[in-house]
Amino acid sequence: MLHPVTAKGVLEAWRRGGASRDQLLVKLSEEDALAWAEELLPGPAEGRRLAAALLGRSPQPAAALEVLAKLAADEDRHVRDGAARAAGELLTRHFADAYPLLGAWRGSEDPLLRRAVAVAVGVAADPLHLERAEPLLRLLGPLLPDRAPEVRGAVEEALGTFFSAYPDDTFEHLVAWSASHDEGVLRHVATALGAAPAPLLRRALIVLRRVALSEARSVRRAAVRSLVRLAQVSPDPVAEELRRWLPDEERAPLAREALGRIESDLTRPVS
Repeated sequence: MLHPVTAKGVLEAWRRGGASRDQLLVKLSEEDALAWAEELLPGPAEGRRLAAALLGRSPQPAAALEVLAKLAADEDRHVRDGAARAAGELLTRHFADAYPLLGAWRGSEDPLLRRAVAVAVGVAADPLHLERAEPLLRLLGPLLPDRAPEVRGAVEEALGTFFSAYPDDTFEHLVAWSASHDEGVLRHVATALGAAPAPLLRRALIVLRRVALSEARSVRRAAVRSLVRLAQVSPDPVAEELRRWLPDEERAPLAREALGRIESDLTRPVS
């Protein structure tokens, strides 16, 4: 074990922040990230935050994730966030080893641990690793029906990250998920489509056209929000699509609501 006075000095350096914080992480991880983490865990929340950051740099992903599983449910919000991000860093650095371990976290009864999976997936999304798009989306998929608020928010954020990193793969999965009858899944699909890039816009509108028929109010509201969001970037195609909805008895209320929230020049009748 490391001497507690040394651990105290480490925390003082961590509190200074800036470049010294980065240098500290490098130095401690080069020495023994796991040993330092074990020394820091019994201390204050700041020590646990530093421990989480160190564990994300560990060359031993299985052992590091075992500790991070506890920190992901820590009472301190910053510790939880740091642990989830650290799990994502381990997934990035040790994909084959960390992937099945994080998959097991999805079955936890603790929603904070399930949330950590969604956060980790978002951290690991990298357009330079296109081969990871499919497995990462498969890792995230089972969390879409999760009703826990913590998980829902993390999944939504991860899907936004995925559209930036892997637009085509993400869209294909959203299309597949749009066939679900689960309210949570459809809400995520409707919300995520609001971030569709321009080349996928018209296809996204087709999916929203179908998803908007959901009986669930939360899904319909998510569809309206996404249509308004898409209109901010591509107003004409969205307005054109919404006008197609007006003669449809089921879609017309949504179309009117969305058009009412879009700038007035988009609502002019087509001559």
